[in-house]
Amino acid sequence: MPPADTIVIVGSGLAGVSAAGTLRESGFGGRIVLVGEEPELPYDRPPLSKGVLVHDEYAALVASHLPTDIALRAPDNITLRTAAWYEERRIELMLGVRASAIDAAAHRLRLASGLELTYDRLILTPGARARRLPAVETGTVPVAYLRTLRDAIELRRHLQPGRRIVLLGGGVIGMEVAASSVLRECQVTVVELATRIMSRALPAETSDYLAAYHRAKGVQLLLGTAASAQAPAGAGLQLADGTTLAADLLVVGIGVQPDTQLAQASGLKCEDGIVVDACGATSAPDVYAAGDAVRYPDAFFGRMLRSENWMHAQNQAIAVARNVLGATRPYAQVPHMWSDQYDLKVQVSGRYDTAEHVRRGDVARNKFLVLHLEGGRVVGATGINEARDMKYAQRLIEARTVIGAAQLADPAFNLKKAAGA
Repeated sequence: MPPADTIVIVGSGLAGVSAAGTLRESGFGGRIVLVGEEPELPYDRPPLSKGVLVHDEYAALVASHLPTDIALRAPDNITLRTAAWYEERRIELMLGVRASAIDAAAHRLRLASGLELTYDRLILTPGARARRLPAVETGTVPVAYLRTLRDAIELRRHLQPGRRIVLLGGGVIGMEVAASSVLRECQVTVVELATRIMSRALPAETSDYLAAYHRAKGVQLLLGTAASAQAPAGAGLQLADGTTLAADLLVVGIGVQPDTQLAQASGLKCEDGIVVDACGATSAPDVYAAGDAVRYPDAFFGRMLRSENWMHAQNQAIAVARNVLGATRPYAQVPHMWSDQYDLKVQVSGRYDTAEHVRRGDVARNKFLVLHLEGGRVVGATGINEARDMKYAQRLIEARTVIGAAQLADPAFNLKKAAGA
């Protein structure tokens, strides 16, 4: 690609910033423009449900609850890169502006401001938006969603000691907000339609363990329960069975949906996400995509997949940026996610839906790893406070290593050695 070419990136989250940095690190000397809808300097999203919610004025309170500091970064420390980093790499930031249309034939991107950018290559990293629940939005009880920094700061304002916080959704975000609300000494109730929390992210054993941990912290879990609307006269939340829950705030955390609005309006192929090939190319010429909004062929699961996690957003963006410059190397990543709740680091890698599994460590000490096997191979792992061994487990998964269950169950068996680390 000639050094005078222009690459425009739409989306200023982790994927967009990772793509921009990779382009420069890979030797691209042309113009890079990063367009973002949010006005803030690009920031990291995981701390929004943790550190941002419990920061500063609650430092003493947090210290009294936790033996260690888990993901409690201050709001002013969550930027992905400093302003100087972009300047040094000649990455032009156009923040607080929405991209409104792509003219793929003319290689032009139109912004809502009326400005048009001509590109040689376009990378879409729009991420996802919070899934809304209109049925509970009407009423006198405030309703909060959590997706942006501004959402988090507004939510933090409501999390005062003694407040009755009802969370709709027991997924990753819901349970992280539940933990943060407990740390701010709120009364917390979680309403979850499924029969267990984080059911799409964790196997039953780990989910049940985590549910017990939340209950021990005072969280009320209403599982297999549906919400219908706000109760009349500001009484709180009305459940499908007619029960009313008193609430000072309703927090909706029922997942996200891929932000495909720009791609769909511009005629790109979308099916529960922007459809790309193994190298990140979309159905439009010279237009690529990466991150939460993308549906891609996953080599590990052997099917089209859309992933919503930090590791995927970063690594796919890096791979796609290199492919934009001519690498043509398929993206391959064993799925991996983590969640920080209280003093627990929850991690999942690969698959957890297998019939055979082995547990290592001590549940009573809140430190264990479950390895999931299929056909004698380690295909997945879930862990609590086992970051080191999880790293070795990931290597075993990637290498499709064959190890007997009896060996893995032996506490003396060396995972590090088996992983070749």
